[in-house]
Amino acid sequence: MNNWVELAVAWVPFVVLLGLWFWLSRRNGMQARGSSGATLIELYEQQVAETRRMNGFLERIARSMEKHEPPRRAS
Repeated sequence: MNNWVELAVAWVPFVVLLGLWFWLSRRNGMQARGSSGATLIELYEQQVAETRRMNGFLERIARSMEKHEPPRRAS
């Protein structure tokens, strides 16, 4: 029983430091700021919005090209 207590006492500080490091890295990672001052989450949301907007434009172009496609000749 004494060996288990010594082992636990030896590892508790390491486990606590490891948990603290993970908690701080996750917290700071989500609040990290880019060169524009926006958080990484805000930058991601802007990228998603821009991608959706661009997809809308590409769909309009594709529909327009389908409407104006010349008839194909039989070979």
